[in-house]
Amino acid sequence: MSGKTRSLTGRWLPHVAALALIALTVSLGNWQMRRAAEKAQVQAQIDRALAAEPVAVGPTARLTEQSVGTRVAVTGRWLNEHTVFIDNRTWRGRAGFHVLTPIRIVDSNQFAVVLRGWVASDPARRSRLPALPEGGAAVSLTAWVEADLAQTLELARSPAPGPDDRLWQSASLARFANWSGLPIAPVLLRQTSAEVDDGLVRDWPVPGAGVAKHHGYAAQWYALALLTAGLWLVLTIRQRNKTSR
Repeated sequence: MSGKTRSLTGRWLPHVAALALIALTVSLGNWQMRRAAEKAQVQAQIDRALAAEPVAVGPTARLTEQSVGTRVAVTGRWLNEHTVFIDNRTWRGRAGFHVLTPIRIVDSNQFAVVLRGWVASDPARRSRLPALPEGGAAVSLTAWVEADLAQTLELARSPAPGPDDRLWQSASLARFANWSGLPIAPVLLRQTSAEVDDGLVRDWPVPGAGVAKHHGYAAQWYALALLTAGLWLVLTIRQRNKTSR
């Protein structure tokens, strides 16, 4: 490389680096703003659904993909033999499980997976699963309809659970359907209330609670972009004044 080429490279490299950093930080700020808008939209949808009467699911009303984002009322019987506990779920800093149980809706051939709530794990023996009320009678509950369970980051794909496995590291509707062999509905019911207290905690996260956090992160990225632009401008002016002397 000639001295002239090295000189040109050294002259333009700081400008390219500054522009790249500005573009990156603005892009990250925009991404945080989009996440905030998405969460605000989901929260607004939930608020509208909670303000309306729940839709009764039964012989003439089925659970489909179009049910996502609505609140439903369901009466059915728990299939406790298919209850699954999802590990590493916390509530107010306490370790525990999320409980998944399919329900067979009365007067209907519909089966749905219900995310029933959170239960504490045994601190002395995590693999010891908590006992839940048996209850063979029909239960009534209200639930928020979601597309699927939220997925956690896994470094390696979890193996498929065996027939007798009840403690899972992660779950999805597809995995649950394959494991149980039940013709479950293509949506998840996140339980919000029940006629009878079963001891489970249903203090679910509020999607809109993270909007302010995303706005704060966006402000930090935009501030970094402005700082970079300001420093770049100052250094460019200084360099030009220096070379013009």
